[in-house]
Amino acid sequence: MFPTQQLQLCSRDRQPTIQTAPGTDPGPLQVRNMEAQDVDFVAQLLVESFSDKFEHAVGKSRMEGAVQQTTRMLGRSRDVWHRYLIAVYDGRPAGLIVMKFHGDTAEEDFQCGEACSYLGCWGTRGLVCLRCCTSMEDISAGEGYVDRICVDANFRGKGIGKMLLDRADFDARRRGCTAIFLWVKQGNRAVHLYERQGYVITETANGIFRCFMQCGVGSPDWCKMEKQL
Repeated sequence: MFPTQQLQLCSRDRQPTIQTAPGTDPGPLQVRNMEAQDVDFVAQLLVESFSDKFEHAVGKSRMEGAVQQTTRMLGRSRDVWHRYLIAVYDGRPAGLIVMKFHGDTAEEDFQCGEACSYLGCWGTRGLVCLRCCTSMEDISAGEGYVDRICVDANFRGKGIGKMLLDRADFDARRRGCTAIFLWVKQGNRAVHLYERQGYVITETANGIFRCFMQCGVGSPDWCKMEKQL
């Protein structure tokens, strides 16, 4: 992680200005790195926010098992915690964003045997397919990737999603990135938020990729959105 929460930019008259990281100014909404105390919150929010994908993968009756498996896996996967930023509203965790950059090869400590104990063989097979379909390894130098972003339903409408995306932009620029991208299901209402943030659709799933996504996450209709920084 970078040691400073400030970024020096040049304004139109070429005079340097200092921009602080979104979510660090005084106020009810803060953004910080993931800590051990966040593991339960992160696991629960990930499964709840992407429940359609998890239900497709493991079955509705195994959703609690998916939360437990995700909690155990994240708890011992400290090597990936640097990717997670937690939004905190009035002292309560309210949302998260997961970022990946070129050269980040850390992996979650996924254990099939453990997954089977929570999900059974069929559920584990579905979860492995889900993980394969949603894993992005090909991130070019100079690009940032928004792996996941989600906000607790109890805190929606408070600008948390926007703040997290602003922070993602800041961190990407700080790493020297000139673009940031994500994949989103077509028709997802979050598309409008991304458009307001400056993202544009640059690619839609086609061919074998559509079949791949249908099998893994239950929907073939995905699009790539990108923003120039």
